[in-house]
Amino acid sequence: MLRKPGSLQRSALRLVVHGRSGGEIPSCWLELADAVACRRQAPVLLEALTAAEPAQTRGLSLTSDPEHEWLVPLLLLPGSHVRSDLPEIRQRLREAGTSITLLPFLGAWPYWRDLLGRWLSSADDLAAASWAVVHHPVRPGPADRYLKLLQSQLGCPLVPADQWEVFETEHPGYQPRPLALAPNRMSEALRQAGGSPALLEVPLVRSGLIDLLAALP
Repeated sequence: MLRKPGSLQRSALRLVVHGRSGGEIPSCWLELADAVACRRQAPVLLEALTAAEPAQTRGLSLTSDPEHEWLVPLLLLPGSHVRSDLPEIRQRLREAGTSITLLPFLGAWPYWRDLLGRWLSSADDLAAASWAVVHHPVRPGPADRYLKLLQSQLGCPLVPADQWEVFETEHPGYQPRPLALAPNRMSEALRQAGGSPALLEVPLVRSGLIDLLAALP
């Protein structure tokens, strides 16, 4: 016998995002958290890496499991935040008595990479010139190796933001697509140069990410 959906206890989600200066969380993150909380009927907490206070809670519900949280890093590259900040957050929560399960960073999820592929080949862009995905500069190491893997899977150039102008000069006809979930200085500058919006501003990507988070136990 299947239990009624209202009787299922879902763990709270703690979504770790980069955030803006001073811990500001863009409205697109707040809207996404509310949508996921509504779908799951469980709390969704937003924690910005730039914030002094740990988290903002969205969509509180009595049907959640109070003893467990999924720690979900909504980060696209395995940089220092993934390698250093996330283990510290997990340790802080465990010391506070929370049962926590840390998931891999979002960029490592196969479904997410499939979603990026669909984003690049979406019907709205069939008439556009060739696309290049522009990302934040990274240091050699895990992030650099990850980008090589992602480039082979997406089948298009991946260009560091600080090298975009040189790339554009050497490869005329390419248009930039920012590898950024929420709007930031990089995505806004690229949009003014004819690029596409940040990923959470793309309905296909936003709905896909909501589906992905809502499906967690």
